[in-house]
Amino acid sequence: MVSTSDLKKYGFFAVRDSGPPSDGGNYTTLVIFHGFGWHSAVFAKFFPLVADLNVRLVTVNRRDYPGSTPLSAAERKQLDNISELQDKDLAAKALKEYMKNEAKKVHDFLVKYVSEEDIPVEGGIIMAGWSFGMATILGFLANIEGFSTNEVELCAYIKHAVLYDGPYHTLGFPPHPDGYNPLFDPALAPGEGPRIFPGWISGYYSHGEDLTKLEFRDALPEPRPTILSMDPSEVHACLELGPTLPGGSDDRLLMLGIKLGVFAQVRDEVAYLTEKKIVTDNDGEEEVDKEWNNLALRYVWCDQSAWEMPWGKFCLEAELEEGKKAGKMLRKIEMVRLKGGNHFYHWDQPELALKALLSGR
Repeated sequence: MVSTSDLKKYGFFAVRDSGPPSDGGNYTTLVIFHGFGWHSAVFAKFFPLVADLNVRLVTVNRRDYPGSTPLSAAERKQLDNISELQDKDLAAKALKEYMKNEAKKVHDFLVKYVSEEDIPVEGGIIMAGWSFGMATILGFLANIEGFSTNEVELCAYIKHAVLYDGPYHTLGFPPHPDGYNPLFDPALAPGEGPRIFPGWISGYYSHGEDLTKLEFRDALPEPRPTILSMDPSEVHACLELGPTLPGGSDDRLLMLGIKLGVFAQVRDEVAYLTEKKIVTDNDGEEEVDKEWNNLALRYVWCDQSAWEMPWGKFCLEAELEEGKKAGKMLRKIEMVRLKGGNHFYHWDQPELALKALLSGR
């Protein structure tokens, strides 16, 4: 298991880095942002595999996770203030500004990493966000044209981005009317929901081929849920609950992003393109070409994940189809199905999951 001693800091973020392949040369760099509670150690099984694939692996701990810079008191107060605003439009605007500031930190991290590590532009970078980590990728792409630097032309490095098995709510979609989550089941005794949740979220489910045939509750008996198959020491090494607890930074962002409709706005800003973008700086407003329009997205979804992930995929497909019919200009988005995969497939079948994340490079 990869330990915290393997973390290295770049700007606000701590990373685990495989280093360049032994023969160096033209390799691809895969940068992954983790999900809700489960930090970069959950990708530990990828590390022994990347050398043979000519890949450099960088798994990033988001802020408030081990080794990375925690949110400042002012940033926490900012989230608190947003949650207290009565005007929904003002609150949404403030949350988008918060996400823009965080996206700038991701931009600066990538610039610093590329510069210090001399990353080859030919092999390029694939950015990926797993589960709630999709919010990091989408926030970055929605704001990237507003950032600039003379050090590194990031657009030349990033070949495409991957949204990896994210839930519907991080894409800004409403829940399925029959959806179930043990954390919100009033029929369960206090404390029973959190006890059941790990097995539920990491189970394998037999879903049908369309959104009317989702399995909401009962996981397959085999394979066993990932978390129930892990050693307790492995779970402990991968999990950081602080940001997910009520009032924690991830909890705040998740709840506000859903409540204020910001996740839906950010999704649309990434999926639907315009030829120009208005950028405001100290010299006023300037209309610039959107060079990032050509950056493709690959949506990797696991077809045996808990219903929240396949539901997100079905909703996104329907949304994009409606947008296309309405004549909107769409970013290139390719759906990649990981057959037999659950939400923690990178732990159970790391080779298959890794190849899916690298497909299209």
